[in-house]
Amino acid sequence: KYIVHGEEASHQHFAALPGMGERTVTISSAGKTFSITGWQVGWCVGPPALVQPIQRLLPFVQFCVSTPMQQALGRVLSLADEPYRGKPSYYSWLCDMYADKRATLAAGLEAAGMRPLQGEGGFFLMADTSAIEVPQRFLQHTTPAAPLMTRDWALCRMLALEAGVIAIPCSPFYSAANKKRGEHLVRFAFCKSDETLRAASARLEGFVAASRGR
Repeated sequence: KYIVHGEEASHQHFAALPGMGERTVTISSAGKTFSITGWQVGWCVGPPALVQPIQRLLPFVQFCVSTPMQQALGRVLSLADEPYRGKPSYYSWLCDMYADKRATLAAGLEAAGMRPLQGEGGFFLMADTSAIEVPQRFLQHTTPAAPLMTRDWALCRMLALEAGVIAIPCSPFYSAANKKRGEHLVRFAFCKSDETLRAASARLEGFVAASRGR
């Protein structure tokens, strides 16, 4: 809910819907909101009947969470509501930052012949790659992770090997019967420095232009 940055977009809290307050556990991660991925620190909020089983299970799933990180998180949740870098709050600054980074990457993808899909939050950008040709040698090459190679997977391998840019194929998010729906879609992350985003955009544009000139 803290990184909804689409124009006129807002987060609808599921627990706020009629009759859902006592049936919902809200789980949030500090990793995404405060850029500390890897520390696995977060929180969950809900009615005692739903939260208590989670408390009993957690030591068997994730043990020895860093105590200093937990204490820091408890402090920063209050500080994040205060003005930050000229914005009303840290969360406001975060949304504006991600909106700018998304625009930077979207422009780069468009210049490389891809069509960015409109998103309203988060730091992933989906792109339609229908206009990019994938050579047969990539389509025919299988891997242990993709014994049945799909177009999107082949395209991501091609971008990684020949352009040096990593993207995520989207067909694994579809059921077996619907994988073809994702064959033209790939996912990019824009939670990177502006320099990295510009460099990746330049690599993609250069690679696609060179491929079309062959």
